[in-house]
Amino acid sequence: MKKLIVAITLVLLTSILMIRCASTKFPEEPPKLTIVIGDKQLDYVVAKNQWNDAKYDREDTFKTILKKGSESEIPYIEIGNTATISFTNNPPSKFTISDVLIDKNGNQLYSDKEIINIPIKLKNGKGSFEIKKHLASGLSSYYLEDKTDIRGFRMIATWGENECEYTFIIRTDSF
Repeated sequence: MKKLIVAITLVLLTSILMIRCASTKFPEEPPKLTIVIGDKQLDYVVAKNQWNDAKYDREDTFKTILKKGSESEIPYIEIGNTATISFTNNPPSKFTISDVLIDKNGNQLYSDKEIINIPIKLKNGKGSFEIKKHLASGLSSYYLEDKTDIRGFRMIATWGENECEYTFIIRTDSF
């Protein structure tokens, strides 16, 4: 009888543990985040790539964010400032950031080889990186005094099979 009770208890505990592990909670929608560079809190666009078994075909997020306002509203950020990304809750299991030079319409200026992948690790839902000069900025054959670059930062966040893209845009000095 004791063996039966121990066996039943063991089966119940194992079942509860398996159910708990299998039901890892993923957010129902992409969580909000905060982007701060220097003393400026930046706006961003979020778009789902794949969410709850649905794949999304949508407009490029750089184009989406530039449709919202004029080029003059793109915040100017000095090289050397630190960008801090903070998830308020449910940080992703995987997170990547790419720095892309774009034109005033949101089109990528150069090939994918000129995209800079920024290493970042989230700790407690928060990570930071330094805004550096973009080396591809020097590829333009046109020199303009006081020229600034429009730079798009694409952040891909993943929770299991769910993936979305957060995007923000800044202006910085050219090379």
